[in-house]
Amino acid sequence: MPKSSESSPLRRSSRVPLRIPVTVSGTLPDATPFEEDAYISSVSKFGASLKTQLPLETGMRVKVQPKQGREGAFFQVVWTRRESPSRAGEVGIEYLEVSDFLGITFPE
Repeated sequence: MPKSSESSPLRRSSRVPLRIPVTVSGTLPDATPFEEDAYISSVSKFGASLKTQLPLETGMRVKVQPKQGREGAFFQVVWTRRESPSRAGEVGIEYLEVSDFLGITFPE
């Protein structure tokens, strides 16, 4: 995902605000496996914004599984927002392979 000179990413696709409960799993940098209930707060053609209590870092790969029975997908963390109290725990995740992960289709 391209980055601006500031910390917020440039948009390649419109975002759809929503709240979808998910399970996030993967391995922390210290090799500790994790699994946590979290939620997606917005989605775009290339990824999503995820709200989590986990200390995820840019570059980490995670699996996100919707609670409502859809197939999960793998993502890479592309940005984090820990400095802002109102947005603490929010991370940007980008599909490793573009898919209709949540059943939302975006125009080309």
